[in-house]
Amino acid sequence: MQSVFAAMGRCPLFEGIPKEKYPNVLTCLQGEARAVSKDQVLLRMGERQSRPGVVMWGTLRISLYSEDGNLLTIERLDAGMVFGESLVCSMAEDSPIQIDAITDGEVLYLDFDPLLLQQENACPFRTRVTANLLREMGREALFLNRKMRILAQNRLRNRIKLYLQSLPATSDGVIRLEMGRGELAEYLCVDRSALSRELGRMQKDGILTYQGQTVRILDQDFLTA
Repeated sequence: MQSVFAAMGRCPLFEGIPKEKYPNVLTCLQGEARAVSKDQVLLRMGERQSRPGVVMWGTLRISLYSEDGNLLTIERLDAGMVFGESLVCSMAEDSPIQIDAITDGEVLYLDFDPLLLQQENACPFRTRVTANLLREMGREALFLNRKMRILAQNRLRNRIKLYLQSLPATSDGVIRLEMGRGELAEYLCVDRSALSRELGRMQKDGILTYQGQTVRILDQDFLTA
């Protein structure tokens, strides 16, 4: 149970709620922890997401299939992040996305009926959870808008630029990527070899250097232009 409470402490959905009240909130929302294994599909396209969840540990992936059958990564979900909330709140019958596990992990499934239906005798902290939920859905909307802007770029270099702009950088221009080369290629909707070639050109042009998931920006005007 302590691992569940630790996950709740990392989740923005429960921000502002005293930790000693977590058991009450968990009871109200009928929290249920489930283990997931690598490559397990938690939600398939066309299925209905009945309960949202919180990643306790491990990493999930939200993706969809393109018209030519390629699986495109939309977002990665790490510990403390919520998934399926928009589908549940919109009461969508057919999911346009797929959710699967990149690694082994554990998720905490919740019941949002006390929030959506404002049931009597529900958790007294439902107002706080609802406010946090609205904020998280707003964050998700901004994320998707940023993703759409990235995919709207015809040049791969501009897609890379917009992605790098979304990540924090140290004072000396070091950026830690959130994903490996293959996943980044999927996220940018390009072939992995094309991404490698473009990164090589950018390094040759003196724009950046990279090693693994660490990028150092050499030309500071690149991200601001």
